[in-house]
Amino acid sequence: MNLLLRFCTALLLLAPLCPAQDDAAALRAAHPEWKLVFRDEFNGSSLNPNKWNRIEYLPGKVPDWRRYQSRDEELVTLNGDGTLSLWGKRGRYTSQDDPEGKAETYACGGIFTDKTFSFRYGYVEVRAKLRGARGAWPAIWMVPLKNDWPQSGEIDILERLHNEAGIYQTIHFNNAEGRHQSISTGGGGKARFSSEADMNAFHTYAVGWTKEAIIFYMDGRETLRCPRQSNNPNWPFSKGNKRFYLLLDMQLGGNWVGAIGDLGEGAEMQLDYVRVYAAPGMYSITKPAKNKKRPRRR
Repeated sequence: MNLLLRFCTALLLLAPLCPAQDDAAALRAAHPEWKLVFRDEFNGSSLNPNKWNRIEYLPGKVPDWRRYQSRDEELVTLNGDGTLSLWGKRGRYTSQDDPEGKAETYACGGIFTDKTFSFRYGYVEVRAKLRGARGAWPAIWMVPLKNDWPQSGEIDILERLHNEAGIYQTIHFNNAEGRHQSISTGGGGKARFSSEADMNAFHTYAVGWTKEAIIFYMDGRETLRCPRQSNNPNWPFSKGNKRFYLLLDMQLGGNWVGAIGDLGEGAEMQLDYVRVYAAPGMYSITKPAKNKKRPRRR
């Protein structure tokens, strides 16, 4: 009996030393053709313009996610510790909603690769920490360069509403009848934080994209698998030669998330790294045109 007790105690002591489940590593191992082709560890003192660009203010009506996007530098900050923060705040900023910054407004920071990098099939992993607020809507997502939503497809690696314990990992597309359809973790299942402390910690959010499936991960564990719909002629993720680009942004308000509450010092998505793996010939890196001078906070 004592021998059995000592054996069980030894197993409990060794358990923390055992490697955690890593379904994402298994996927990458199954695709040795995928190489690290895009990365940013955010170690510099300014945003790398060869990797990222900022929002452009457009005329006319825009979708909810874009309404408060801003080009102001104060909303995208390098923190000096190898992280970058995307902020959602209220104040005197320029934004898509108020390009000239004439009045106090909500404003959000975002970074994008539509002018620098796109790919088809591979693996994306982002390590991030979220500080939420009522009405906050941070997102890590992908759409094609030629975007005709929803029929062209959308891959949401992470969305979170307010301070919810669950996250949303989702694909959007048209079904066989040509109507919008989505498949999502829905803020539940395995894509959840285990505690308040866990909610305020860094986590990895990832997606694997193959011809046969789109697979989502959180901290290396598979959270959702979306097999190719072979009977759906509108399935966009293995159709043609569309390449998708990355969007990482803080968002505020809108029909889905609802009213914006007190943001305090600001809602924040803090990024530790972004890494993309793809096969040769399945990605594009473009040297961006020289950026115009960005407006500063008024």
